[in-house]
Amino acid sequence: MLSLAGQLIIEGLGIGLVYVLLAAGLVLILNIPRVFFIAYGQFYMLGAYILWGGTVLFKLPFFISLILSILATGILGAISYRLIFYYIQNVRDNFLPIIVAAMGLMMIMQQGALLVFGTSSHGMQSEFPGLIEFGDIIVSVEKLVLIILALLVTGILYVLLQKTKIGRAMRAVSFRADISSLQGINPTLVYMVTMGVGCALSGFAGGIMAPVYAVSPDMGGIILTVLLVIMLGGMGSMLGAVLGGLILGLTLSFGHYFIGADLAQIALFLVIGIILFFKPGGLLGNPGEDLSS
Repeated sequence: MLSLAGQLIIEGLGIGLVYVLLAAGLVLILNIPRVFFIAYGQFYMLGAYILWGGTVLFKLPFFISLILSILATGILGAISYRLIFYYIQNVRDNFLPIIVAAMGLMMIMQQGALLVFGTSSHGMQSEFPGLIEFGDIIVSVEKLVLIILALLVTGILYVLLQKTKIGRAMRAVSFRADISSLQGINPTLVYMVTMGVGCALSGFAGGIMAPVYAVSPDMGGIILTVLLVIMLGGMGSMLGAVLGGLILGLTLSFGHYFIGADLAQIALFLVIGIILFFKPGGLLGNPGEDLSS
């Protein structure tokens, strides 16, 4: 029984850590430039396609393709802010214009993927075949690499936010952009970097998931689940995003095994509903918190 629990926990960590990265990136975008970025899921899709194209079409090494996924999505995210959201961010009652702009970007990226790659899914061979045994627990090398990479990037994100100058600038701008500008911080630059980092995290998550699941243009729909994870953890909380992602991964892992995939999805919504009933602001958030203002 303990070996089964360990097996399911590892499986849950695999998917949960991916959602941790996705939720953390979107929390950054929601908290700092305060852009309700519903096009976020398309960067997940783009990262997956870049890794697939790099490894399958151009025969590049996996890690080179993964770096390209991170760089391309990060740069595109920063450019998107500067060319689109920079001009409407400070407009009075800007929530609806931001939503419309994000929807436009989402549709452009979605239709672009359909035109370039078609409607069919694209699979790829495992880059890390084989199994590893830890006592009675058997883990695929591919899943272990995914977990290690996700943990590594989560640690890098923590260091970036807590120990670096740009991280301190992000936290200062998140608190009060006008006051931080008096201290020599350029809010526009911080917003661009934040969008870049957030979108790079989404692209990285798509990249490490590409060998595990088929790559398709509808991958961008993951944004709905990411928003649920953020609501579960608390809209303004980075630690809440971590907890929400892990709860989602473990709930799905145990649910798939004991009650099946379809009922596991229902169980997930029940868990989220119960938590939000008793904690309307999420596990570590504040009820009534408005990140769109």
